[in-house]
Amino acid sequence: MKALFLREQQQLSLEDTPDPTLQDGGDVIVRVTASSICGSDVHFWKGHLPSIPDFILGHEFVGEIIEVGSQVRSFQKGDRVAVPANPFCGTCVNCQAGRVNNCLTVKGMFGAGLMMGNLPGAQAHYVRVPHADACLAKIPPSVDDKAALLVGDVLSTGLFAIENGSPRPGDNIAVFGAGPVGLCAVACARLFSPAKIFLVDIEDYRLEVGAQLGATHLLNPERVNVVKEIKAATLGVGVNLTVDAVGLPSILKDCITCTAPGGTVSVVGMGTASLEFPMMKFMLKNLTLRGGLVPLVNMKRLLTLIEEKRLDVTPLITHTIKLEQIIEGYHMFADKKDNCIKVMVVP
Repeated sequence: MKALFLREQQQLSLEDTPDPTLQDGGDVIVRVTASSICGSDVHFWKGHLPSIPDFILGHEFVGEIIEVGSQVRSFQKGDRVAVPANPFCGTCVNCQAGRVNNCLTVKGMFGAGLMMGNLPGAQAHYVRVPHADACLAKIPPSVDDKAALLVGDVLSTGLFAIENGSPRPGDNIAVFGAGPVGLCAVACARLFSPAKIFLVDIEDYRLEVGAQLGATHLLNPERVNVVKEIKAATLGVGVNLTVDAVGLPSILKDCITCTAPGGTVSVVGMGTASLEFPMMKFMLKNLTLRGGLVPLVNMKRLLTLIEEKRLDVTPLITHTIKLEQIIEGYHMFADKKDNCIKVMVVP
């Protein structure tokens, strides 16, 4: 099969490599019908995330099961499935508590190399998925690959970001950062019937996609004072929930400033390893800070919402390319060429 490797000196290389095989009775082999390029993939490529070279990249994908391990009970050959970026066993203490992102059995992510579980990635023709019964989700027949593609990572993260604030109908929500995660957060925010959804980003084309997904107020900090605009639109109080989908010190400061007393700041962006935290302002406003890596337990629920036409994030997928063009796709995504937001890679 063909697969995209990260090699020495941060070089991307599309190569022939052996097809994966079953290694355990709980495994399945998935033929990748669509994958995507994620910001984390670019971070590995650019060296912003530590890694040991010589691994297949990619962790956002959907596909068709072509081979089933002897212990798999819930899936069969021919099933179309969405796969979580971080597979999990479903039986360890953390999984049983819902903390599947901290699975004690499968400690890693597809396409991240030896430092993160050594699970070969999805920018390839085939992938071995362990613990299939626990972590896979069947794709409904009426849902195509494009609609399901983001369920196993950024769409689940968007829902996690919003649920962190337990919003109620009529609340006001602000999302800082209109990248894929921020845009997914906007789409998921609509499920909770907020009064206003503010979306903040310096790229107008991303803000326009946000409007398609439900953002009611589009704010470009290069043209307006975001804090003043949000305060003015909420009678000086601020929003009930603020999502930081960027992860930079200035963004976190603005999030805390824009959040109403007693509100929640949900941090899902990982822009830097450490942040200066405005503790006094946070304390005086009795805010709640939540965040972290998404536990990928809502894939089936999201697929149901997609099936019922309640959720659609396909506007994020601005480009579709063949696997043979994937290195070009990396440059397009990383450099935001042609107003690129998300690239879908097909065989």
